[in-house]
Amino acid sequence: MKLALCCAAALLASAAAQATCIPPPPDAFTTPGLTGGVPPKVGDDALLPTRRPLTNAGTDYYCPMPIELGLAYRIYNYQSTAVVHGLLDEQIQQTGLPLTPGPTAPAWDAATVYLQGQQVSYDGATYEAQWWTQGEQPGASVYGAWRPVDNGVASTWSGSRAYQAGEKAVYDNKVWQARWWTQGEQPGSNEWGAWQATNDPVPPPAVPLPSRYSASLNWANGEITVTLQSVNGAINGRPAYVEVREQGVPLGRITQFPLLYRDCFGAPECQPGAYWTGGAKFVSTKLPGAAWISLWACNAQDVCRPAELTRWVYGQTTNGNPTEPFPLEGDPRLSP
Repeated sequence: MKLALCCAAALLASAAAQATCIPPPPDAFTTPGLTGGVPPKVGDDALLPTRRPLTNAGTDYYCPMPIELGLAYRIYNYQSTAVVHGLLDEQIQQTGLPLTPGPTAPAWDAATVYLQGQQVSYDGATYEAQWWTQGEQPGASVYGAWRPVDNGVASTWSGSRAYQAGEKAVYDNKVWQARWWTQGEQPGSNEWGAWQATNDPVPPPAVPLPSRYSASLNWANGEITVTLQSVNGAINGRPAYVEVREQGVPLGRITQFPLLYRDCFGAPECQPGAYWTGGAKFVSTKLPGAAWISLWACNAQDVCRPAELTRWVYGQTTNGNPTEPFPLEGDPRLSP
């Protein structure tokens, strides 16, 4: 009887202790908070993966007495610095962004009236209007006003573009041809699917993408300080410029990329080698936390290697990230 009473008392005390354990705070990076909510992602920036700002070392929260239940969670405070990394070629292809120079026709505008014979570019391809049209998205329908223009060069496959029978696209270092109208089906994912591999040679890009890089962004006094550094040995892939965008609107460009030859003198945390670097300060036009920041490193033909999307945020998280490799030499998908 005494044992039963003791057990019951312990259970009641445990329940009381659990009741006093407060839940972890909502993640300020993904939850509306003091900065006025999470801003929408716009334009090409919406296609990019995101990376959180750095955090402090964190503080452990333990459930209070009368019975110690152990560590409940750790709370981290976001800092005013974020480290982002340039995407791999494979990641760029998965977003639907081009890996090679795009068409020269003007970009399609939903508000513009187009007459028969006029050409536009959309989603990496060129289209020609078959009759008067306005607001109709090119490639959305095989029976629509727009027909694709075959320029004789297969472009990189895009998951958002609609392809008609006979059109070709480049994916996984092969040229594929559509058997019928298709959209969103990855070439090679289905043996009996819409795409059939060809023996056509893969057209080389006119100008290669800039090499991969990492960037540190720091917010202070209404300014964003951007510091860039390439991966080890990538000095031949310097971009023509790096455009810094705030909520999809360019704040300016970095155009100077001096070389850095780094000798670590035995320091274990340092990666010796040759790098290109760059940096600048930009005046922010938005309230802190109210805008996504993106970086686009582009070559002479405006073919760009973007970095991960990030934003300044004030608040807490349970997903701590106190440090980040700079530059990240390996695969960004393996990092925190």
